[in-house]
Amino acid sequence: MGLPASVRMRFDHISIAARSIDRGVEWFRRYFPVHPRSPKQISEQARGGFLWQDFYLGGTAVEFIEELPGRQDFITEFIRKRGEGFHHISFEVDRLDPVVETLAARGVRIVDHHDLADGTRTAFISPRSAFGVLIQFWQPVDYDQPIPRPEPDGLARFDHIALAVRDLRQAMSFFAEHLGATITHEPVISATQGNFLLAHAEVAGMTFEFLQSPGPGTPDDFVANFIERRGEGLHHFTVDLKDFDAIVARLNRDGVRVVGKDTNYRGERQFFISPRSAFGTLIQVWDGLSGPREGSE
Repeated sequence: MGLPASVRMRFDHISIAARSIDRGVEWFRRYFPVHPRSPKQISEQARGGFLWQDFYLGGTAVEFIEELPGRQDFITEFIRKRGEGFHHISFEVDRLDPVVETLAARGVRIVDHHDLADGTRTAFISPRSAFGVLIQFWQPVDYDQPIPRPEPDGLARFDHIALAVRDLRQAMSFFAEHLGATITHEPVISATQGNFLLAHAEVAGMTFEFLQSPGPGTPDDFVANFIERRGEGLHHFTVDLKDFDAIVARLNRDGVRVVGKDTNYRGERQFFISPRSAFGTLIQVWDGLSGPREGSE
């Protein structure tokens, strides 16, 4: 079903809750080819307001949010319960009312529905309805005049966002029914590691990967372990890099914790930056933009 056919929607950003925006943005600038989008500023979107800043990484916006000084509100509470890390994903829509009305009529829990002073409007799907994922809908003042995105620089490409779920078919059905997702890869056992199931879907210009445990008794079952510790929800995002070796060397030199060195399903080198080193976010890095390596065909 998806959203009403008259509603236009595009993926906008993934958001990270952190104790310090300045430290988070500077960290990404050090290790990734990022492009500025919006400077640090106050938003009145939520009760009491908060600070935010974002940048482009591989063509997709990454946002940091931080509590206002002296306040202890939803970001403080989020970090107290879960630590720093992924907070929400955001879609822009040209009309918010039909979205809210349609989803509410289907029994999807809508929270934090606000009209803001600058003419923008927002509402969220509760994580309780969306497999642990907080999903924002944002209606800008003029949908047809989005913030200009930088031209592709060939240095990075944002590939996908991954969700850990108990039942990936149910999760994919939810995204198809309510967000118009198109299934691009049916569920399979990972070709490189047999300890998880995965599938892919496209939603408003973004690729989502769904991860599921194959079941009890699976060795090194990271999906089941993640859900047991944190519940279902956002697990990692993946970026292709051109200067793969140089960035690995810089991370190692700085003592950033790098784990899971392996090859991906495309036969490319990969690694993960541990959440302990990256503000609670697990980041997967591929060398898909570096071109053929010496000695390869």
